[in-house]
This record gives sequence, structure tokens and C-alpha cells, in this order.
Amino acid sequence: MNYKSLLKGLFNGVFIFILTGCSVVTPVNDLALPPVSIIEGTVIQLDKNGFELRDESGTIYVVAEMPTAKKLQLTVKEKVRVYGNLRPGVTRKFDGYVIRRENGEQIIVTNPQPHFGFIIQTSFKEE
Repeated sequence: MNYKSLLKGLFNGVFIFILTGCSVVTPVNDLALPPVSIIEGTVIQLDKNGFELRDESGTIYVVAEMPTAKKLQLTVKEKVRVYGNLRPGVTRKFDGYVIRRENGEQIIVTNPQPHFGFIIQTSFKEE
């Protein structure tokens, strides 16, 4: 057996997994640690630190505290897609890095720390 081609195939498989692993929407109840996940649903409640998001599988609190004095410009009943990570711990919270509205507008919440799902983070830019 040729170990060089085996390692190359394994590397390519992991690379493709990393690239495609973050490209599908994950139901709220199926979220796991890491990598970066995408959730989408309807905003059902807002506060200064984030919002409750509901999809057909359940509800989760999205931490989306804006940097400096900016206000999160979302409304209740608005449908959004959120890129981020599930927080570790007993309380299920989702750290939102980028929120994408239905019209395509992106709201950059924070610059995420590098981790296994770093590939998707490089595509977000301030508009």
C-alpha cells in the first residue's frame, strides 16, 4: 500500500469536509460543538445582548452584542441566517458572528476567534 497516496487522500477528504461542513443550515436542536454552524429562523424576542431565534426544531438564544455603541438593527418576526458557534456549557447559547437578513444584508457582530471552522469566517466583510 502506498502511504503517500493514502495520506494525500485523507488530507483531501478532511479539507473537503472542512469546506463543506459549514455550508448547510443546522436545525437548532441539532447544534454541536465546533465548528462554525449556520442556523436560520425567525427572531421572536430581542434584548440588548442578542435575540431568541426559532426554527421548526426549537429555540435558541443568539448572543449578538454589537461592538461599541451600535444597536442590533433587527425586528421581531424577521427571518435571519446566523453564522456562529454553539457555546459550551449547560445553557444552550449561540455566539453569532454574522447575521444575514433576507435581503442579503450582513450584520457583522464580532470577529470570531480562530478554531476548526475558520474557513467560513474569511468570507465575511463589512459592507
